[in-house]
Amino acid sequence: MALGSIDKEISHPPFTVGLDGAMKMKWASVKAHHVSQACDALIKSMVSPKPGGLVVIYKNQKLPVKAVLRLAYCLANDIPTETRIKFSSGENSLTLLRSLGFSAERLQTKDSAATKS
Repeated sequence: MALGSIDKEISHPPFTVGLDGAMKMKWASVKAHHVSQACDALIKSMVSPKPGGLVVIYKNQKLPVKAVLRLAYCLANDIPTETRIKFSSGENSLTLLRSLGFSAERLQTKDSAATKS
């Protein structure tokens, strides 16, 4: 996977501005092949982030949803993969991944397991 240059001109803006002036990410640009590419890249990297509460299960590995979606968004929008992108992950992230055909779930933590007992 080739990494783009920071100075590279982006042909289509990866964000839109809402009526309230807030920048909104264009998640519709992310397709299943972008998620697959992101998952493969994370698996191949030696510094794959440790999964937290939300995971996507890909090739029998649990990968952190936020890392996968951040990389998939960069790939989908031709943004350099080193670019810092801030967004909230939660149920909407799981819904997006599931709509693209991926298995995504919230891991049960020890604290939440104790609360349910």
